[in-house]
Formats: sequence, structure tokens, C-alpha cells
Amino acid sequence: MQVSLTLRRPRARSVALLALALSLAGCATSRVTYAPDGRRGFSVSCGGYLSSWSTCLVKAGQACGPRGYDVIEGSEYDRRMLIACRNP
Repeated sequence: MQVSLTLRRPRARSVALLALALSLAGCATSRVTYAPDGRRGFSVSCGGYLSSWSTCLVKAGQACGPRGYDVIEGSEYDRRMLIACRNP
């Protein structure tokens, strides 16, 4: 009985570490902010090994929806951008 318990714990630990690594690998976040001209905007960050600049562009598109957005500042190298949603 003790052998089966010791086999389960390392496996559960490995699964938890794998899930954590995958969640950090492709992480894209956005938080609400305002552009210098007063429009509602978002600070979008797409860090992680599996993320790319395209990930940031998709996240920005999701944040502002069909109105679209203007990039206020962005860095493809850092994979961060500040966007302002266009007015309808």
C-alpha cells in the first residue's frame, strides 16, 4: 500500500508543475487603462515562451472588439503594447 502512495505523489506533483509551466508559457494579459487623450484603453502584455507579437495583437482585438484600436506605444521585443479603443 505504501508503494502506491509514493507513486501517486510524484506523478501529481509532475502534473501540477507541467500545468503551471504551460500556463506561464503562453500568458497574455490585459488591464484597463486610459490613453493620454482620455479614450479607454488597455495595457496588453504577452510574455512567455510560446507567446508572440501576434498573441498581443489578438488580445488587443479581443479587448476592443469590433470598434478596433489604435496602438499608442508598443514593443515587439518586450511584447507589450498600450492601445486605445476607437470610438464608435
